[in-house]
Amino acid sequence: MPTATEPAPTTDVPARGLLSSKASAISIVMASIATLVIVFGMLHTPDDEPGQVQSIPAQPNTVSQWVAAPAKPSTAAPQPKPAALAMDDRGFVDTTARCDEREQAVAIARTTRSAMVVCEKADGTYEYAGIRLHDGASLRLDDVRVLPAGFEAHNDGTTYRLSPTELVVITGEDLLSRDAVVEYRTG
Repeated sequence: MPTATEPAPTTDVPARGLLSSKASAISIVMASIATLVIVFGMLHTPDDEPGQVQSIPAQPNTVSQWVAAPAKPSTAAPQPKPAALAMDDRGFVDTTARCDEREQAVAIARTTRSAMVVCEKADGTYEYAGIRLHDGASLRLDDVRVLPAGFEAHNDGTTYRLSPTELVVITGEDLLSRDAVVEYRTG
């Protein structure tokens, strides 16, 4: 029998605490390994489809204008109204922005400053014909590509991108103009 001077018998509490600490550490290590296996599997899974890059005409960022500041009264000159041009199924009547009899108009568009048409030739290639409205300067290009959002024509380092919403003109890396399309028709 124990006496008052003898120490009380020890219990297994420290041993159980040590076992539960080991179990917690093992659980953490196993969870970490499982996470690493999942991440490794996700990173090294082959994709069925390779990534694709598409050239899409830039769109104006009108939302930032709404959020950035309250509207101020405009002191700029009002935008000119588009010139009245007669349009038919081949383009703009009595202008160079028109397909000839052997071509089909696949896109007819107008901005406040220009009018243009994209014509499909009998051999399946495309031609871009445009006219600047204020001086009548015209342009006809046969280096035209179809884009998901419209057409892109090239002329000596200058690119013309036409979509249903805008005409973007770029020389090299410099943006020359971006005009909203006020009228667009497909052929």
